Formats: sequence, C-alpha cells, structure tokens
Amino acid sequence: MSTSRQLLAYGAFSTSERRGLQEVAAASNFELYCAESPEAAAGWLDTQDVGAMLLDGEFPNSDAFAIERRAESRHAALPVLIVKRTVDDLAFAEAFSWGGDDVIQRDRQHPLLARLRHLPQLPPPKPNGARGTALIAEADARRRIVVGRVLRNAGYSVTFAVSTDDLETYVTTQKIDCVVTSAGLFASPRSLIERAVQAGSAAMWIYACPPRDLRRVAEELSGLERVTCTDAFAPAENVLFVANELGRQSGTDNRSSARLLYGTTVWFRDAGRESDDLGYTYNLSAGGLYVRTLAPPEEDICWLELLPPRSERRVRLVGRIAWRRWLERGEFATVPPGFGVEIIDGSKADLAAWEAGYRAFAKALV
Repeated sequence: MSTSRQLLAYGAFSTSERRGLQEVAAASNFELYCAESPEAAAGWLDTQDVGAMLLDGEFPNSDAFAIERRAESRHAALPVLIVKRTVDDLAFAEAFSWGGDDVIQRDRQHPLLARLRHLPQLPPPKPNGARGTALIAEADARRRIVVGRVLRNAGYSVTFAVSTDDLETYVTTQKIDCVVTSAGLFASPRSLIERAVQAGSAAMWIYACPPRDLRRVAEELSGLERVTCTDAFAPAENVLFVANELGRQSGTDNRSSARLLYGTTVWFRDAGRESDDLGYTYNLSAGGLYVRTLAPPEEDICWLELLPPRSERRVRLVGRIAWRRWLERGEFATVPPGFGVEIIDGSKADLAAWEAGYRAFAKALV
C-alpha cells in the first residue's frame, strides 16, 4: 500500500472548500493540511516531506509567501498550484512570477484532482549542473529567485551577481556558460559583453528589458554572437526557452517555421469530452503550439480554443498531441510541464486566422 503524500493548502478556504479539498486530496493519495497564517504554514513545511502546495491566489501576501519558499533550496522544486476565482492571462502571469507551476479555477475540483494525480511520487532529484554554469545578474530579488529556480531545475549550476562590478568580475575571470542580466543594472550590456569576449568568455547572454525597448536593444546588440534580448515582464521560463534557442544556434534547424514565444490562456479538452481545462501557451509555430499545464490531455486528439497573435477573435482548432512533458526536475526539465500539439483541423476561417496571426507575429519580431 502506497504512503500518502502531504499537501499544504495555504490561504482563506471556507469550511465547504476545505471539505472539497479533503475529498480531492484523499482521492489523489495526499494528506491535507490547511493553514491561514504564514508562520503556521512555513513551520509545517519545515517539518514535513511535502508533495505539493496549493496557494490561495487572492490571499493577502500570498505572492511574498510563495517567493520566500522558492528562495529556500528544499522548496525550490516543490510543485505549487495557485487557485483563483478568475483564470485568465493576468492570473497565469502573476502565478508564474511567484514561481507557481499552474493555475486552476477555485470552484472546480476535477482540474485539481487531475494535477495532483500527475505529480511525481518521489521527491525530485537534486539538480546536477550538467548543463554548465548560469550567472544571473538581476537587481530585482524576486525575479532573481524565480529565474534561478527555473535554470537550476533545468540542469544549470546557478550563481548570482547583484551589481555590474560583480558581473564583470565573474564574466572576465571565470567560466560562465549562460549570463542572464537586465535593464535593472544597465541600459545596454554591449561594452561589457565585448570586454568579456576579449577576456576569453564564450558565454551566451540574455538581456531582459521592457517590451517597449526590445527593438532598440536588439539593434544595439546586433553583430554579437549568441546574444539576445527578451521581455523582462514575461514568465521566467521564457529565459529558459531563449537559452535553449541560443544553445542550438550552431546546429542544423530543420523546422518548417520558427517557434516563437507567445503567452495566452488556452481552453483545451480531449476531443468529444464535455468540459474544457485551462492552460497557458508557451510557444507556437505555424503548425502547432506548446501549452503549459500540469495535466495534459490523456487522448491523442484534443480540441483547443485560444486567441491567435495579432487577433481579437478566438479560434477553435483540432490538434494531435505530439508529446507530453510531466513535472520534471534536473537535466530533463528543459521546458515547463505541458504538451506539444500539432494543428490538424478546424474551420476554414479559424485555420486562416491562426496562420495569419502567426505570420503577422513572426514578421513583427523580425
């Protein structure tokens, strides 16, 4: 007989909500513990082998509580699910900025049950640093913690710098494989990158800046190899996507269309089922997309509804699941948990709208 795992529910849950959570926890082989004070929750976490945390997204200072847990090495890989009354683009963006793994609607039990049942049975392995050393130079402590967690779980050994002087010392005297820095430290890193290259550095550089500055910064960094910029307000996992793309630049690209970062809420279900679940897109191509979720569809064919780029009207598409990624840690966590899907059908108007949105989006990024 398997041993139950521990589930912490932190926030203001009503009596009826606690009963429902208790039923879901029991059905997914978890033992539930509820806490409304940060002291009680943190104290319980420190004494238990916890399998997951359920966080009330509307509870005061729940963001600070999540970030504090992510800053603790023993909880950096703890699965965190955030419940909200309204699940939309903003809810996902907030959850990911807190180090959350998924968002579910507060009054629905089945999505929570599906996610808990798919969580790993065993504690995650310790990251082994097999992908090299990542240096994060970021003035914002919250962003530093969340980006560090993503890269560490993906197999990087992570170190931090909090000033330009620290950053320059690292990149000119030590072997660094990936540098992540931001506009919070300086307006443009070009001169520093050039000095690092002269000192023998072969690191990839990812510079995060506000969306309005992306085109200007890209022009300023043009001509530098394995250097790019990204949206500073996007989920931390986008940094990992960019690192993966930079790392494969020297290889052969056989894709028929480029994969582009794009985030929006997506409604999905196994084809023929009665109700949708909710996820968030990670990237897309002309012929498919990747959806972030802890509970990918179980069947091979699914229905999807989402807003294409550069569009004001949702489309409903039919997709074939190409691959699923469960919650993984270590060298295999190269993408967030979710599923990749190939678009295979839809109405003529919806397919045309999807293709037009992708093409316009790709053109705007050139």
